[in-house]
Amino acid sequence: MRTGDTSPVVKKLLRVLIIDDSPDDAEIAVATLRQQGYMLKTQRVQDLPGLQSLLAKNPWDAVLSECTLDQFGAEVALNLVKRAGHDVPFIVLTRAIADADLIKIMRAGAGDVVLKNQMPRLVAALERELRAADDRRAARMAAQTLKELENKHHAIVEGSRDAIGYIQDGMHVDANQAYLDLFGYQHLGDLEGVPVMDLFDRNDHARFKEVVRKVGQPDWNQVTEFAGIKKDGDRIDVEVSLSPVTINGEECTQVVVADISRHKAASSKLQFLHRHDPLTGLCNRHHFLEILESAVERAKKNQKTYGLVYIDLDGFGAVNDTYGYAAADRLLIKVARLLQETLGSETLVSRFGNDEFVTLSRADDKSLKNKAAALQHALAQAAFTEGDRTLHCQCTLGLTLIDHNTESGQNALGLARQAGAEGKPDKSSSPTTHGEDMPAAPAAKAGPNWDQRLTTALETNGFELIYQPIMNLHGEAAEYFEILVHLTDEHGKLISAAELLPAAVAHGKSTDIDRWVVRHAMDALAEMHRAGRRATFFIKLGPTALDDSGLIELIRQELSKSRLAPEHLVFEVDETAIGARPADAKRFAAAIGKLGCRLAIDNFGAGCDAVERLRDLPFEFLKIDGALIHNLTTDKVSKTSLKAIVDVAKAMNKRTIAKSVEAADNLAVLWNLGVDYVQGNYFQQDGAEGDGDFSSETTLSSDSAIPRWLKTPSRT
Repeated sequence: MRTGDTSPVVKKLLRVLIIDDSPDDAEIAVATLRQQGYMLKTQRVQDLPGLQSLLAKNPWDAVLSECTLDQFGAEVALNLVKRAGHDVPFIVLTRAIADADLIKIMRAGAGDVVLKNQMPRLVAALERELRAADDRRAARMAAQTLKELENKHHAIVEGSRDAIGYIQDGMHVDANQAYLDLFGYQHLGDLEGVPVMDLFDRNDHARFKEVVRKVGQPDWNQVTEFAGIKKDGDRIDVEVSLSPVTINGEECTQVVVADISRHKAASSKLQFLHRHDPLTGLCNRHHFLEILESAVERAKKNQKTYGLVYIDLDGFGAVNDTYGYAAADRLLIKVARLLQETLGSETLVSRFGNDEFVTLSRADDKSLKNKAAALQHALAQAAFTEGDRTLHCQCTLGLTLIDHNTESGQNALGLARQAGAEGKPDKSSSPTTHGEDMPAAPAAKAGPNWDQRLTTALETNGFELIYQPIMNLHGEAAEYFEILVHLTDEHGKLISAAELLPAAVAHGKSTDIDRWVVRHAMDALAEMHRAGRRATFFIKLGPTALDDSGLIELIRQELSKSRLAPEHLVFEVDETAIGARPADAKRFAAAIGKLGCRLAIDNFGAGCDAVERLRDLPFEFLKIDGALIHNLTTDKVSKTSLKAIVDVAKAMNKRTIAKSVEAADNLAVLWNLGVDYVQGNYFQQDGAEGDGDFSSETTLSSDSAIPRWLKTPSRT
């Protein structure tokens, strides 16, 4: 009712419980409220059983109670109303009340005390209390909603895989389990009160404070990388996102932390592969040529001289054929270590080819010859034990000096090779052995046609296995390699698998070559496993493998003999071969799966209907056709096609491998598209043999071992 307005206004229906032993007094109260426009539903009660019954059965909007009745008083009635769960206005309506009783009932929770001879006050008191009751109900609903939101938020935070913590004034006040696990804390109580700075490297403290200070500002960078410190002192690389939040009315900062240690390790490993030979850890051909050209430019600019030494191991091919590729790999590792130990940290050593090394150092003519003499002496004196034989490795050296007259790095390399070739012995001769000469490798007498060439290679073990690493883009530690088969022709030129395999199919040798590759690859893998490296080999098979029951039996026998875990063998079959022979492909896939091995589909994406053909085939890996990768950063069609393939693969729960990766720019695109693995010449040039061990046992060099004169070009 508005002030000054005496006309009745129809208001909402009120359910009023009147506790009074005087029907007349109760009627006066009802009449007073109705005169003010209220629609009423009332009931009068004057005894305790009746009051308890009405409170239990009916909802009420207000209670009017006499102060004193025969059986009880207003204070007892008020307590019964509260216990019944009614949060409604409770007004004492009486003819007289002592001051002490007035104070007592008001303290007990009554909304007001109105004398019956002052009935106009009843309306004002009731309206005030009704509004207060509405406010309390709204507050409870808001509190309930807030509680539900907080519970949902808490459930989301606790169930999140992201590590989420909350800080106030630089101290932790809350965190989810992922956050505790990330930093090595068992319980929230262990973290509460811990300064957030304790979780980051001391060198990052100033930068972290600056980021916290800028939270919410226009120039605020939401994601920043820091070095994290776990409770036990271990370091982890993390990305941190900060945002302002309010918890229980208090302003806090939410800290979302992502562990990127594995990602950084994978990126570091990818970068290492780009610059280093996987087997020896030495600088690879690609990176060495870059450094060589830089040295030539320095020589022209600063009048400095550099010495280039070309090293060719004599008779290395015989080691492969007599002792096998694993032994040859061990010999190369030992030679690489010897080269570094002999030449020192100021000489850059590179594995340039299969059995070729090159070195580059600051030198003049005299010091270069001294280095070469020391190197040749060290190699001649070195003894390498293999089984019951002791191997003495000889080499041919070619030297050239790089000065301001040197035309280019390639020119200098050519001169060094030419100098070495002038005194080079027959490469088929073997390194000398202690006590007994090592038998020379049978010469591969390649005939004038493919049939004779392949037959000879099979008879003399003239094929060569090449290991190309398959890198996981998301930090998986497992070692994966694709096994490629190569052959050298009668002129010493390398014949790639791309040229070799079609010829093998055309001349009916594909089945024999598949079996040769499987036997030798499984022998090499077993050797790696015995050395403690749980690598996985991807073995490429020709189209005739799909109906070669003898190949399945061979794999079964080799698994039994080598005791290899079958899941470490993945057999690759070209998608076009599967499309041409779907029934054979299903039988082959089932047989491979029964052995416990895995299947990969190669060159996926070349055909438009490939997805439907492969839907029911039990394969695990999808190798994407290289044509989609070459121009990935500039060709929108290729990128769109690749994304579609990745999405389909994920829907089929298959893992994807991008092959033919040639450039670093493609890695970011492949990462963002969700590709699982990559391989290609960016990591290792095709034709470069490698074992791919990055452990401390075989990795011999790193960027930290680069000679000082390469790190400080301004002072050379």
